[in-house]
Amino acid sequence: MLKLESICKSFGGKPVLQDISLEIEEGERFTLLGQSGCGKSTLLRLIAGFESPDRGRICIEGNEVNSLPVEKRPVGLIFQNYALFQHMTVYDNIAVGPRVRKLPESEISKQIDELLEITHLKGLKNSYPQNISGGESQRVALARAVINRPKILLLDEPLSALDPGLRQHLREELVEMQKTLRITFLFVTHDQEEAMSMGTKMCIMEKGTIKQTGTPADLYERPESSFVARFLGEINCLSGTVEQKEGDVITFSLGKNGKIQFLSESRDNIGKRCYIRPEKVFFDLGQAQKETFNHLEGTLTGMDFFGSYTRYQIKLADGTYFKLSLQHRKEKQPQHSIGDSVRVLFSVSDVFQIHEN
Repeated sequence: MLKLESICKSFGGKPVLQDISLEIEEGERFTLLGQSGCGKSTLLRLIAGFESPDRGRICIEGNEVNSLPVEKRPVGLIFQNYALFQHMTVYDNIAVGPRVRKLPESEISKQIDELLEITHLKGLKNSYPQNISGGESQRVALARAVINRPKILLLDEPLSALDPGLRQHLREELVEMQKTLRITFLFVTHDQEEAMSMGTKMCIMEKGTIKQTGTPADLYERPESSFVARFLGEINCLSGTVEQKEGDVITFSLGKNGKIQFLSESRDNIGKRCYIRPEKVFFDLGQAQKETFNHLEGTLTGMDFFGSYTRYQIKLADGTYFKLSLQHRKEKQPQHSIGDSVRVLFSVSDVFQIHEN
């Protein structure tokens, strides 16, 4: 569907995008994730045709579009502010594209009625943008973008101006509408949760380069760099040395903190750090376990309540800190206080390493 080959772009001699190559398949919801200034929006503008790459090719359905003007490219674009025409009704906003293409008004009306049904805007057909909510405005922008039947829809942080509750609701609506419309989505965001919940595939960018591409689960569970690992959520880093290798089981010495084990297919390229996500860790409550778990001991120094979970901070023997995130469930929760000595457990299979150059 969309193929980018060695895209480079600079502004005023400063590189913004460096050798970007990427492929997006038809029907995917592809999310571009990265910090502000990493080049996400610039990449979208290049694909849309608002900017031209200094080097590289942009192909849609096998056809190079580098020389095509914005209006000739088979893409739709939704901006952060939606850019609705305030003096036009919802109907007229959506009708802008078809009218420019001089479609018969009867055909335009039929298409808009279908889209108003899909986007749950039927009762707002004759309303003006200033009289509808932020979520409704987003749906109008979506309908206006897809009525021209683009091959790919580009969404530049369209939910960033909304409150968290509405964002969650509209994420779900966008996914359902994408499935109904069967249009490929390329969604730019700096919100990790948004990228992972919406994307069938995702790409993480840093300073104009691609750090890793894959499914959200791949990137979260198997990050290829410490940047990706930390960017996608909290993580514990344990430093140590290899003490023993037995098959694919590595025994790792943490000095004063004891020993842990993890699985590694590599027998030679084993680093000095390993990682574990805080939500993979739990308190030892003295219950029998069916498998072998790693354990660490320390002093509880912090508890932060986040509604659906509590994050605990534990000081280990060597003075380093280790985090544990515990979801709030109906079953009995551990009763701990600051200053308590605690023992935590985590599975051997949940520990991973990152082999960076």
